[in-house]
Amino acid sequence: MQFYHQKKVLVTGATGLLGSNLVNFLMKSGETQVIALSRSKNKLCEGFTEHLSNSLFSYIPCDVSQDFSLPDGIDIIFHAAGPMGQKKITEQPVDVILPNLLGTLRCLEYMRRQNELYQKTCRLVLFSSVTVYGNHSLQEKTVKEQNTYETADALDQPRACYSESKRMAEVIARSYQRQYGIDFVAARLSTVYGNTKFIPDTAFYEFIRKSIQRENITLKTSSCARRDNIYIDDAVNGLLHIGAYGINGQSYNVSSNGEKGNYLAIDEIAQVIIDVSNDMFKGRPIKLITENTIKKLPGLKLDNSLLKTLGWKLQFNFKDAVQNIIRQQLSQKL
Repeated sequence: MQFYHQKKVLVTGATGLLGSNLVNFLMKSGETQVIALSRSKNKLCEGFTEHLSNSLFSYIPCDVSQDFSLPDGIDIIFHAAGPMGQKKITEQPVDVILPNLLGTLRCLEYMRRQNELYQKTCRLVLFSSVTVYGNHSLQEKTVKEQNTYETADALDQPRACYSESKRMAEVIARSYQRQYGIDFVAARLSTVYGNTKFIPDTAFYEFIRKSIQRENITLKTSSCARRDNIYIDDAVNGLLHIGAYGINGQSYNVSSNGEKGNYLAIDEIAQVIIDVSNDMFKGRPIKLITENTIKKLPGLKLDNSLLKTLGWKLQFNFKDAVQNIIRQQLSQKL
């Protein structure tokens, strides 16, 4: 994307699914200076081996919720840092909150100082989440960015540490915009899936692993909701459009809106992975085993029409994307 040529871009959470794919895409241009920030130096070196000798690439190993220093002259910050795994949310809620709040504050303070000292404007692309909407109604819903949030998570719910800190991060960024003139846009991401070197601890990637190892997939759940899934390439493309063309202070849904077969519950996801892998590994079929009758709960779609006004469009259907992921995982093992 031409907009990012000759720009200096910081990506926090650079070794995660979104961050790593964003770094790799930006590096392909050959004209964007990319700074990758993540807690683990080992992961940074292992994850970006192909970029380490490139003068346009640099990395900062640090915890974004702690004090850290950044080089002057950054044009855009993609703030992707922050855990999102269910186990982490349940067992380490403070570790979930700190990157979302303190990490956001530290990015904003850098931007404020850079603007005051050097009259250099920087844009923040804040990674928010579908969870800011909540969904505890008894019917399917499609939400737009301006929708109200009567169904947000109750404060005593375990997952509130994630959803409420994402909501507060947007409030903090908007407050800096009003008081200090900070330039920011928020990306409210639906459920992102795709390939990465460091596999998240989620059911989706467990299904992919089992499909490659030709193991049956067993589900113990008795209820699940369909969710708005989006392939990583479409998500990264959406983030880049927001960073380049988004209106200051606006939040954008980065989602499939259920298009191209991307509105699926966990059992349906498992079945697609099985069907795709059975076609790829002919003669070695696996199957889905359900221990209970699964009840479908009301799901949530994120309307992506505002993002489309920036020139973005959804490219990938779910089946083709799953096939891509399996192939990429196989190539990484060679």
